[in-house]
Amino acid sequence: MHTDYLKPGYFYNKENGCIYWAIQELYKKGIDNIDAFNISNIIASNPAVQRTIEKYNMPEIQEFIDMCDEIARHSIEEYVLLAKTVTTYSFKRDLSRLLGEISYTCHDKTVNLSALNETVYKKLNTLTEKYMTSNEIKMFGEMSDDLWGEICSRRNESGTYGIPSKYPLLNEYFTYEPGELVVVQAKYKQGKSVFLLNETVHKLQNGVPTLVIDTEMADRLYFERLVSHVSGVDMKRIKNGHYSEQEGEKIEAARAWIKKQPLVHLYDPDLTDEKLYSICKILKYKMGLQFVVYDYLKSNETSSSDNYNILGAKCDFLKNNIAGDLNLSVLSACQLNRYGEVADSMKINRYLSVGIKWFIKTKEQLALSLPEYGNAGLKIYVNRLGEQMPEDDEDIYIDFFFDGSCMEIKEAKQHLSEETPFN
Repeated sequence: MHTDYLKPGYFYNKENGCIYWAIQELYKKGIDNIDAFNISNIIASNPAVQRTIEKYNMPEIQEFIDMCDEIARHSIEEYVLLAKTVTTYSFKRDLSRLLGEISYTCHDKTVNLSALNETVYKKLNTLTEKYMTSNEIKMFGEMSDDLWGEICSRRNESGTYGIPSKYPLLNEYFTYEPGELVVVQAKYKQGKSVFLLNETVHKLQNGVPTLVIDTEMADRLYFERLVSHVSGVDMKRIKNGHYSEQEGEKIEAARAWIKKQPLVHLYDPDLTDEKLYSICKILKYKMGLQFVVYDYLKSNETSSSDNYNILGAKCDFLKNNIAGDLNLSVLSACQLNRYGEVADSMKINRYLSVGIKWFIKTKEQLALSLPEYGNAGLKIYVNRLGEQMPEDDEDIYIDFFFDGSCMEIKEAKQHLSEETPFN
């Protein structure tokens, strides 16, 4: 099994690499008799290996066989340690060479920061992938105890799994699990960013370190919204300063609270995937990052096919690299058109774990319902983590109150008697 990651090229001494290659080839052919004769024959069958042997003036194969008798190990564990040692030193040599190349690039005055960051990321990622090993492959049964322990450890006191939502009714359908991606879809200016803000504050209130990647709002505008939501003061009054003394105290209390929170807000409309991955990896180490909000999935391309590829690729990256590889919970959003559809949604839906449609109720809907049922609704149309609402039944959704003035979203009285999918 350990030959899966130990490669002939990892050996510093080329003759050792040639011998190891020959042993691998004999093993692949089902030849159990690893002796000087068979090794010599298999080497002679490959001109490139034969030339390497001649170049480095290798001793006779029999000399190596005799030497092996003297230095033979007595357990598989010892051979595993040797294989790991050879691989480790090979990685160090390659890394040292790579760092030398990067150092040379750093002295190139024509290379800007963005290009340098992308170059470093790609080269380091390529090197890491080269040394990715399958030595930890185990029978599934061997992992069952560890997996069960992980399942149990993710449960919280309330009996839910993962990071709970602000909204108890949503927790009946899903929670924000590490490794999973939740995407909220909504029409233009209907509150998808406010929904993300409410979930962000809830995570902070529960001590969850959070990163907000913002492609729309600069720090000042996001801070205004955050203060408004936390304080409950109308954002217009925060902007113009026309608030009462009591509201001023609430604002100061909100500001003091925000200062203490494990929150990073990054406004970057042109953020590359490589930079985002690096930021998340750094923050996971630095502040124990658990929750990532990406506001929001979009493409400036006019071509439908280009949109399809860009949005799908971004969703793939958030699900598999940010959520999956870094084991983070990710919440994002995308915009619906006037027909209530997202461009090329099939590719987005392919990667997300939970798909949500958020909407402000129409005048017709409001006229047919009671005020206590709220002015907004949410429908879970894709759910790979639990129950899913029937997509073809427009009357099944969760009712909410949406207050854009204070950036607040609250659960309302439900228009259906079945308030959860389990009742």
